[in-house]
Amino acid sequence: MIGQLLDRRYRIIKVLGSNAFGKVYLAADTHRPGYPQCVVKQLKPPSTQARTLQVIHALLKKKAEMLEKLAKHERIPQLLAFFEDNKEFYLVEEYIPGQSLASEMMPGVCMSEEQVIRLLQEVLEILEFVHQQGAIHGHVKPTNIIRRQSDGKLVLIDFGRIKEIGYQAINAQAPVSQEGAPITSSAYRAPEQIRGNLLPSSDLYGLGAIAIQALTGLTAEELPTLNDGDRQVNWRDKAKVSAELADIIDKMVSPDLPTRYQSATEVLADLKKIQESRIESSASRGAWQNSITETKTFWREKISQWRMNWLVWAGVVATLAVAGLTFSLHEQIQYRVGNLKYNGGEKVIGNNEEQEGAEKRRGEVQDLKIALQLKPNDAKSYYRRGNAKYDMGDYRGAIEDYTEAIRLSPDHVNAYYNRGLAFYALKEYREAIKDFGQVIRLVPEDGEAYRKRARAFVELGDYQGAIADLTRVIQLNPNDAKAYIERGNSRWAVEDSQGAISDYTQAIRIQPDRSDAFVNRGKVRLAMGNYQSALEDYSEAIRINPAGAEAYSNRCEAYLNLGEYKKAIEDCTAAIGRNRNDAIAYSNRCFAAFNLREYTKAIEDCTAALGLDPNNSKAYRNRGLARAAAGDLSGAIDDFSRAIRTDPSDAGAYSNRAAAYSELGDLGAAIEDYTRAIRIKPEHDGAYYGRGLIRAQLGDKNGAVEDLQKASKLCLDRGNTACYNDAQAQVRKLQGQ
Repeated sequence: MIGQLLDRRYRIIKVLGSNAFGKVYLAADTHRPGYPQCVVKQLKPPSTQARTLQVIHALLKKKAEMLEKLAKHERIPQLLAFFEDNKEFYLVEEYIPGQSLASEMMPGVCMSEEQVIRLLQEVLEILEFVHQQGAIHGHVKPTNIIRRQSDGKLVLIDFGRIKEIGYQAINAQAPVSQEGAPITSSAYRAPEQIRGNLLPSSDLYGLGAIAIQALTGLTAEELPTLNDGDRQVNWRDKAKVSAELADIIDKMVSPDLPTRYQSATEVLADLKKIQESRIESSASRGAWQNSITETKTFWREKISQWRMNWLVWAGVVATLAVAGLTFSLHEQIQYRVGNLKYNGGEKVIGNNEEQEGAEKRRGEVQDLKIALQLKPNDAKSYYRRGNAKYDMGDYRGAIEDYTEAIRLSPDHVNAYYNRGLAFYALKEYREAIKDFGQVIRLVPEDGEAYRKRARAFVELGDYQGAIADLTRVIQLNPNDAKAYIERGNSRWAVEDSQGAISDYTQAIRIQPDRSDAFVNRGKVRLAMGNYQSALEDYSEAIRINPAGAEAYSNRCEAYLNLGEYKKAIEDCTAAIGRNRNDAIAYSNRCFAAFNLREYTKAIEDCTAALGLDPNNSKAYRNRGLARAAAGDLSGAIDDFSRAIRTDPSDAGAYSNRAAAYSELGDLGAAIEDYTRAIRIKPEHDGAYYGRGLIRAQLGDKNGAVEDLQKASKLCLDRGNTACYNDAQAQVRKLQGQ
């Protein structure tokens, strides 16, 4: 679905959530200026029977009508569209940029009483309107309360829950009601709600539980432990709170329906009495306003931090594009090529295979020289001497002898085969292909000739030729696990990821202890963004072969993509302990240390990676990023310049150097580098964004807007929500909106 255009209008950016009945997506409205974001809720019917579809349509229509009524409140998201496509139903709602209340309620951190009162007032004002419209939210919890980025006000979201409709549609006779599937956050559910009886006061219970959590600093998981046998919530001893406010909250979360508040209006009235009775009421309001200012400032700082990260962002490989990361590690294609390199030095077919030692081989060559002097047309002697020379590493001499054997005996299959091996060892792959082709002509069922020819095709980049030959190997021997692995490698090289996974999986079925099959499948899954499955494959490879470095190195990268940097460091360290020359492991550990803000360690590891691979431009770039983060901008510029000298086509290095120049105030050099980055990589959204900000500083408003709009479109095209959202915010700022 990512990138798909729904209703010829809504471009899907990413998945926000999912359940058994559908998914929730973040999308961009391509019919409105600036491509504003929206939320698309998909409902997949449990059945495509006509009756079920009719019921779902009726339920959604009723839901849409209610949402339209509720959207009249300025702190409830608007319903933008309701449509059906390919027997699936969609609701499109306004997207509210901001942060959820859950992100403000840190475990162990208690909000002040003034903050909680204001929180209650803001949400109660929304609930008062909702209940007056005859609706019930039913899911009041911190993640459904958003502090709007534009003004710091609280917004109540997630009225259009599709899961409820899905449950009702399971039974085609299901009544249209406010009830539905039970929600998962039990800490915020009233006792009657758990029993399936949803009331307006159930929303008040959920909000009261949030107030307790805010005042005590407890987590959602800890809240239920406050209930006694009668579900009475005992929380006052864990919070600093006035008796007046505590009484109100206790009445909101009373398990006894008759004693609980019956309307939001009643709660608001009692809160107002508290404020009126306090001499310091104005001071309390001032403290709350300061809190709002601090929260808004915190949000702006987060955006600013992302913006700086983006300024140094340098085209991170797709599998490493974790939000907020600024490193560009090794390209995945390195893995592909590495997997497809095969040694040519294999045992040749001949009578001397059992012989060991250079002296014996030299002796045999001398003996055969004498034999050929006595019998110069003996093809067998030339063939045997070719084998001896091959074993000595004299591939050119071996080729000469195999060629003479073939001249004397044109159908000498083993001479063709071994000459092909010698050509392969000398990297003369086209000649090797010709010889293995002669073997196949003479013996069509020779699977090893197909396999060797496939490897030569790989060296020439002819992966389709390799796939065809390996398919023939598999036809000749369906239980050849190695052939499946090699074909999987070639399929991956032509970007047939599913085909590659299928081949690796078949190899595992045939030979479950093939750690290399698990490693290779993990790499493909990693490249596809399926990090958890990749992690599982690498872990299985480690179980099979604990001494192998590669699986640890790759699992380190999977942890990086999952944001588990400490575990990544542990695995990269294990890989380095098993292979001190693993430049990739040093580079990835550098990446992890950077994200843990351990810049000195990051610099050390990047330096170690460069010691092993001095021509790795990305390692210079990564070290430059670490130096910049540590405040050494001059050192960073030096590293970015080295990266450019090593690889003049490295657009990311130009973009990073531009950001460093910008920080030093050299805006002219910064614009020049951003322009070079764009010339090299026209889809480089980070370079457009950085150049746009500098143009804005220089007073070139039109140029700035043009660059930022271009960055916004590029971000949207590749589904990067954060940079798209940030670019749009900058455009709005420049346009004075």
